[in-house]
Amino acid sequence: MIILDMGSGETCRNDQTIIKRMIDSVKGVVGERRDIILKWQLFKQAEDKGKSILPLMPVNFDYAHKYADSLGLMTTASIFDPESLEVIVKYKVPFVKIANNLAYMALIGYLPRAMPVYYSVGNLMLVDYIYRFINSRDVPMMCVSEYPATLEKYEAVFNGDILRSAVSDHTEGLDLYKKYRPMIWEKHFKLIDSIGPDAGSFAITDKELKEVMEL
Repeated sequence: MIILDMGSGETCRNDQTIIKRMIDSVKGVVGERRDIILKWQLFKQAEDKGKSILPLMPVNFDYAHKYADSLGLMTTASIFDPESLEVIVKYKVPFVKIANNLAYMALIGYLPRAMPVYYSVGNLMLVDYIYRFINSRDVPMMCVSEYPATLEKYEAVFNGDILRSAVSDHTEGLDLYKKYRPMIWEKHFKLIDSIGPDAGSFAITDKELKEVMEL
């Protein structure tokens, strides 16, 4: 499975024309593959280095979900607050994503437990905690919350076997993917002209996504 993080309102500028371009760009590469998930970011407010980040408007998430569905692509979101949770539970999604922050874990108490949860986790103790005390069906994803992070940092925190399971990849390029081929791989996605904090050097374009498809 490949999860493509499409970002917040910053990446698409809350412009449905750009949202369509992003989705069309993915579809043009992945074709009829059914293991590609588009993941947006839903929050009421957020900051990056002291600067406010533009939230994705719910109406634009609705557009993205419906348009992707018309192309045979599944859509979900990372959620960061109760308001985001209220949005996502209205949709049929393959899972909900929780970012690498213990404060966000409280949100799972309000999610229907039939809804799978994928967690970004920064250490192996959290992997064990999720399996033992939260829900063994949920999925911990190995994550280094640096933008960009290095392959060496991932390898210092997680062993090779676990990097072959599920990874939220913030490294530049495709070295981590090529080396470990994780069963579940999350990567930020951008257009050539995308802007904002989620469109940095750690995000891939359709050209790099095509390379992944051909491996």
